[in-house]
Amino acid sequence: MSINSEKSLLKSPTCTTVTTIDDAVGISRSQEQVDKKQWYIAIVNNNSARNCGEKLEARIAHQDESSKDYEVYVPSQKVLKVDKDGKRKTVQKMVFPSLVLIHCTDKLRREEIVRLPYIKRFMVNIAGRPNDKGIRPIAIIPDKQIANLKRMLCDGDGEVSFDSTINIPLGAKVRIHSGSLAGLEGNVVESEGGAPYLILQIDFLGYAKMKIAKELIEVI
Repeated sequence: MSINSEKSLLKSPTCTTVTTIDDAVGISRSQEQVDKKQWYIAIVNNNSARNCGEKLEARIAHQDESSKDYEVYVPSQKVLKVDKDGKRKTVQKMVFPSLVLIHCTDKLRREEIVRLPYIKRFMVNIAGRPNDKGIRPIAIIPDKQIANLKRMLCDGDGEVSFDSTINIPLGAKVRIHSGSLAGLEGNVVESEGGAPYLILQIDFLGYAKMKIAKELIEVI
């Protein structure tokens, strides 16, 4: 099904997960965002992120890879689980069960994607200055932060957790100098046991944390 064929879909109900002073679409911070693709945070029903991501992918499956209308990213990681019988198996763990990240233009986001029945709304920047109608700007995650998160989740050797604490005490700025995450930069904090954690700040979502060997990091 083409994108244009879905223009008749109705807007979904307002979600109370984020601030209620924004409408279901949100506003852009500048006209420049209309034509530029950026990473937006779509809110969906809890535990439906995987399914919604697949539906979004299906809408553009017929398009050439080089000219797809948008890119979908549902952060996940392979983790080892032990069932009640003691059997070990690898499963794909969703990092944000109710969020889907979408790289698209603001025009497409406002006119097409937000109208899909499985998209509840887009997250807004509650710290941003509202316009004269009291509407807050839309939340946007920088491209580099998404690229770094993908590397940590796909190439990291340890399990990644997320901390939504606003004022987490970040340590030194570091770079991974070798291994599968070589070149990745972030901050480091130490646990109570002294083990270091690599920290990546992801705007509006929190901090991605993963244990890292001390010998792999260098202060920058």
